[in-house]
Amino acid sequence: MKKSLLALALMSAFSGAAFAQSSVTIYGIVDVGVQGLSNGSGKQAKVESGQESGSRLGFKGTEDLGGGLKANFVLEQGILVDTGASDQGGLTFGRRSFVGLSGDFGTVNLGRDKTPTFQLFDNFDPFGSGLINSGGGLKAIYFIGGKSTTSAAASTANTTGRDGNAVYYYTPATLGGFYAVGEYAAGEVVGNNSAGRSLGATFGYKADGLDIAYNYVKDNAYSATLGVNGIKANTIAVNYDFGVAKPVFIYQKKSDDAGVSTKYMTVGVTAPVDAAGKVVATFTKVTDDTVKAGSAIGSAKQFAVGYQYALSKRTDLYTAYARTNQDAKSAIVGSTAGANINEITAGVRHQF
Repeated sequence: MKKSLLALALMSAFSGAAFAQSSVTIYGIVDVGVQGLSNGSGKQAKVESGQESGSRLGFKGTEDLGGGLKANFVLEQGILVDTGASDQGGLTFGRRSFVGLSGDFGTVNLGRDKTPTFQLFDNFDPFGSGLINSGGGLKAIYFIGGKSTTSAAASTANTTGRDGNAVYYYTPATLGGFYAVGEYAAGEVVGNNSAGRSLGATFGYKADGLDIAYNYVKDNAYSATLGVNGIKANTIAVNYDFGVAKPVFIYQKKSDDAGVSTKYMTVGVTAPVDAAGKVVATFTKVTDDTVKAGSAIGSAKQFAVGYQYALSKRTDLYTAYARTNQDAKSAIVGSTAGANINEITAGVRHQF
């Protein structure tokens, strides 16, 4: 009996030690707001999920393997709070789903995650991928890569911003401010390793308020069977945090295998009002060099301003307005050439 009690005590001690080295966290965002949109075809009022940040439910965990080595995983599902449906084309964990290892060498993850280009915009754009960027805004059509879940969606301007069947690498945080992110997403086409493949990388430097980065992406997910060529894009971004304001500049040039190119430029600023509130504003210009009927489509310009107010560490209110003007032949945003677009949104976000 004493031996059995001793064995049970030892097993409990070892299992407790193992449990202490592992952690699993349940987290999420519940975000919903109202949106008014006028896009040339008419006016529309909606209740929309994920206006500031995509609503989600996630599970993440780490395990200390010893010697500085850790195992990591994330499973993150998108949720449409306004309807209760799942987001990301019906994929169960369509936002993020990967497992990986991290240590002195950095981090290697395998699975599905945001492309390096999408991560760059989340880091630099004052609006991130929310507010006016989640609706009909110009910045929502920057090319961010990623494989769509349907062939119809694959022909959209920026696609999902996420890749599956991928390997991601992140440098360690010990390089004196230098950082890099790399991605290889396999197309998994039998007999043709380049078909459907996506390659992307970001190289940056961050120190003393300065953050500057360059990103390259070559995405072959756009095959002849979809009527779209492979696409590549080069992006540079820089911001500097002065404390009273953080200005930002982003420039991207996108082209496909047929030589059609589009240029994007954004200048913006984030400015704290007080400890709880901040104002964000951007100006974006998009020039489409595609030639149709003997002339270029033209350009579109957008001004956007937003305000975010923190009620607590986890709950905030937000509102934003954007105005887009297009050249007479331009249908960069919406389906009506020359249409001027107005978008206003307001809502509440809770993080847990």
